[in-house]
Amino acid sequence: MSVIAEKPWDYCIESRGDEVKAIILNGSSAMYITEVSLSEEEIRLLRQDKSNADLIIERIKKDRSRSPAR
Repeated sequence: MSVIAEKPWDYCIESRGDEVKAIILNGSSAMYITEVSLSEEEIRLLRQDKSNADLIIERIKKDRSRSPAR
């Protein structure tokens, strides 16, 4: 596992082998955690510029149809 991008107390994007996952902390105490696999498009955006991480996380938060990868 290697951390690609992170924002403390908000999210962390990790690479786990061939898979890239976003771990999103919901709530100030980080009691609720959502873990979602990134799409190929999101991975491409992240590789272009790590500053796209905030944009990717906001898209994931807004997309309620996204199923958590657990």
